[in-house]
Amino acid sequence: MEKPKLEFLEILRGGKNLLAFSSGADSTALYFLLKSYGINFDIAIVDYGTRCQSILEIQRAKTLCFWDNKQCHILKSPKIEKNFEHNARIIRYEFFQSLALKETYTNIVLAHQLDDKFEWFLMQFCKGTNINAMLIQPHITQRIKDYEYNILRPMLGISKQEILNYLREQKIFYFEDFSNSNTHFKRNYFRYHFTHKILEEFKKGIAFSFKLLEESKLTLALDDLGGYYCFTSTPKDLYAIDLAYKKLGYILSKKQKFQIQKYLNQQEYSLVFGDKIALEKRNNKIYIFPYLLNVRINKQEREIYRKMNLPKKFRQFYHYQQSLKKLPT
Repeated sequence: MEKPKLEFLEILRGGKNLLAFSSGADSTALYFLLKSYGINFDIAIVDYGTRCQSILEIQRAKTLCFWDNKQCHILKSPKIEKNFEHNARIIRYEFFQSLALKETYTNIVLAHQLDDKFEWFLMQFCKGTNINAMLIQPHITQRIKDYEYNILRPMLGISKQEILNYLREQKIFYFEDFSNSNTHFKRNYFRYHFTHKILEEFKKGIAFSFKLLEESKLTLALDDLGGYYCFTSTPKDLYAIDLAYKKLGYILSKKQKFQIQKYLNQQEYSLVFGDKIALEKRNNKIYIFPYLLNVRINKQEREIYRKMNLPKKFRQFYHYQQSLKKLPT
């Protein structure tokens, strides 16, 4: 069996990573997959105290970290009286966020997989909502105060059955959460009645449909901001960049796309194609705009643009746009 492929490996290799762990099948598989790809990480686990085996799950997490020389962050959750799923989610995400700030983790890694993605889609679709709410995002950048970190889901293209096959083949132990069989929980109801059965037969088509939906969502989000485009960097950067260039009247060649691809995982870069359209990345934002030269900016204005954290080439275009607004009509 071929080893399941993870997304975001370059981002993970360049960051300080925290894996959300539970000792269940998904997070256990992700633990060993990250190890196999040479990714360094620590783990965080929440003990909700609702099941007898939670003591054993915590011990399993501590044992893995002891042998692999990793930090194991543990939170003993307060008792949740009602709306367990919702409040448990709040507790664990606040825990992960506090660790990111305190320990300067740049990536929080979650073990959601394709079945989870499809299950969420069906739940939201049946509830009645828009496409944005139906899709689990593989990569989200969060900013708290002056600190920025990523939430990454590198297994969204891998099905539950592939995960179980991997664990079985590698003879890796994991705990079965028996609450997953309780169809009182809505997610379990959808999982038992719909998700598994449909994915067994239509996995490839569903995965491809998700890809198209995410690209459609990106197209809708790519708005003209007054002759230029600016959007948060995601794993779909190349697609969005290509689309923005087309909207500005420039068609990127295959060679130019390969050139862009080499820079995508860098924190900052600045490129110009055809002496016409510039592309810059700064502070996790992508800027695409007409390239302007010799725009005069005085010292005071330069300092303002520096504090705004605008890319250097974009400052000239932005200054020119601002000067046009000041002209009498």
